[in-house]
Amino acid sequence: MSGGLFMSKKVIAVVSGIAALLIGAAILVFVPRDTIIVTSTPSWLPSSGNYYVSNPVLKIKLPLFSMNDDELEAISEERNRSLEQAYDRVLASDSQAFQGEFTSIENMAFELGDYIYYFRTPDVDNVYKFNKNTDEITAVPLSGFNGFSDQASGERFDEVSHNYTAFVDIRTEALICHFPGLKQAIENSGNNFYYSYTYYDNGRIFFETDNTIYEYLPGSDSVRKVASVGRDETVEMVLDIS
Repeated sequence: MSGGLFMSKKVIAVVSGIAALLIGAAILVFVPRDTIIVTSTPSWLPSSGNYYVSNPVLKIKLPLFSMNDDELEAISEERNRSLEQAYDRVLASDSQAFQGEFTSIENMAFELGDYIYYFRTPDVDNVYKFNKNTDEITAVPLSGFNGFSDQASGERFDEVSHNYTAFVDIRTEALICHFPGLKQAIENSGNNFYYSYTYYDNGRIFFETDNTIYEYLPGSDSVRKVASVGRDETVEMVLDIS
């Protein structure tokens, strides 16, 4: 009798294992995905990105094997080409617009809706927005999110430079200027927001705090969890696939 009971338990365990595998497979195949998350991890060797798709129902990330570093680089290059073309309009209209020889275009400007956001070299207290329809230029105070260790370290800059843009993120400044409720949403969502941990794609706004990616929903001025990331992972990009 005990032998039969042992076999029954073994069969149940096998069946349970198979059922778990089938459920996992069903999740991979049928559960919807709406974002791609690209992360990197520290390494002594040149490292490849980690690619995931996120599930808006379960709010988890699943491995993505159909994307690679070459495709990610192509996306980045296309974004930069488009931004460079847009920024040429700003440079033609504003002789004080910051243009650093050693600064990448994504650290100098950000295009959002009808505006191109950028820095002016002599002004370390504001970000500027250029209206593509009217050529109007408007100054907007910085958000207060930055990488300066203290007030004194920020005050040592008397003009925008390559080093300055390493501590003030133009994308974060643009998103907070364009979506006024975003700053409060970030502050309400956690205690460990790093000043450059914002992401934008196809009209969707994301940010990371406390190792969790959130999407900010401007229509309702609310946030939703997208997925968690590992403590050793740095989020490089979040892409919309909805």
